[in-house]
This record gives sequence, structure tokens and C-alpha cells, in this order.
Amino acid sequence: MTAELESEMDHIAQGKTTKKDVVGHSRELLAEQLAELLPHSDEVKDALSDAVAADAYVGKCPKCGKDLQLRVSQKTRSMFIGCSGWPDCDVTYPLPKGKIEAIDEPCPICGMPQIKVTPFRSKPHTQCIDPLCESNKEPDIIVGECPTCAQKGIKAHLVAHKNPRTLKRFIRCENYDECGTGYPLPQYGKLSATGEVCEHCGAPIVVVTTNRGPWRLCPNFDCPAKADAKAKKGKGRTGRGSSSRKKTKKSSTKKSSTKKTTKKSSTN
Repeated sequence: MTAELESEMDHIAQGKTTKKDVVGHSRELLAEQLAELLPHSDEVKDALSDAVAADAYVGKCPKCGKDLQLRVSQKTRSMFIGCSGWPDCDVTYPLPKGKIEAIDEPCPICGMPQIKVTPFRSKPHTQCIDPLCESNKEPDIIVGECPTCAQKGIKAHLVAHKNPRTLKRFIRCENYDECGTGYPLPQYGKLSATGEVCEHCGAPIVVVTTNRGPWRLCPNFDCPAKADAKAKKGKGRTGRGSSSRKKTKKSSTKKSSTKKTTKKSSTN
């Protein structure tokens, strides 16, 4: 059908037929296809449903034995793994960020299904879907002392922790309910404490080691140093843009003057 329509489009370009005739013929072809499919609509629906379920299949639910599937939350639009037996079965598992693919090999530690995760600009790795599996656990790391509590004369540690429910990593004060001090952390990479603090905001300096190498960072998004760096970067872009506009203006002026000179010489 596609090849036939492409041929007729060529005939329009060659003047052998008209657009109206081709549109009418294409509608007839579509009507014929629909007439053949409509009596089998239930079969087509089941086939499409089975294909979608097969692509989303991750493994068997440990609670009810039905299929675990990749799903998208209608509320947050984020992906997660849920049981096809919902709402009778409420088993769900969080998913990390990145491209997610199901694999056949079960987890060698707990026997649960595994997935292949390909984070942005990182190499893919295999991960058990159960956040409580020993392979997914990360020990809490003391990365320094809380600067907010220190100002009040209270000694409290800042602890790096991974939430097993959301899989997010963060740093929080032991006295978080009172002082509210916390910092987000990158989701991937080995985390190490340095014992140093940021000279601008007092937050602990940590090292995150990924496939691209180790990098030191201040986890405080509100650090004054980051705001200054962002402002300088913006000024640099503005400066480069204005200088390029000046160069363009100068070159256009030179061109116009050259044209005028050429015109005068040709008149003489």
C-alpha cells in the first residue's frame, strides 16, 4: 500500500494524475483495510495487549505469582515495576534513572529478577529489582559535622544515606528533625568522605567516583560559590556574544564600504 501511494505521488509530480484522485484512492485503500480488520477487532486488541505485556515483562511476583511489569506512574510520570495483579496485589519496586531493560538472569544473591540499567553518559550495569537485596545496600557514611548545629553549640554528624524505597542518596544531619540540614547526592558512583568542608558554605566536601573518574563536590545546591560561578559563566557568554556581534557589524561595514569604492571606480 505504501509503495503504491509513493508511486502515485510521483505521478502527481509528473503531471500524470491529480492530488484529488490520489487522495480519493488512498481513502478507498484504507477503507478496505479497515473493513478487513473490524470483524477481528477483539483479536487485534488481544494481540496488541499481549505484545505490550511481553515487552514490559520483568519476572514473577513473589507475592501472588503474576507478572511483574515495567509501568509508568500517571501521577509522577516516572517508571516503576508493578504487579499485573493490581489492585489485588500491591507489590511495587522503584526504578533508578536511565534506560531500563529486563534480563533473563535472576539475582545470584536473592533470586529476584534483574534489570539492565544504562544511566545517562554512563556504562550499563545489572541490578536486582529488590532495593532490600544485599547487592543494592550501601552502608551509611559519616561525611562531617553539621554546620547548622555547630552554630548552636550542638555537635551532630552529617550522614550519607541511601533510601531503599526511592533509591535516592542524600546527606542529612543526625538532628534533622530539629535543624533540617540536608544535601542531595548523585545517584551513582562510590561515595567517599574527605574530612574537608567547603570554604564558602561549610558543607562537607565529598568525592564521587564513577566510570568517568573521581570528582570532588560540595553537595550544597545553595552554596554561594556555585551562584558566583554561574553568574561569571553567564557574563562570559554575554561578552562573547557582544564581541561576535561587534565583529559582524564591523565586517558588514567593511563590505559596504568596499562595494561603494568598487562602484565609484567602475563609474570613473
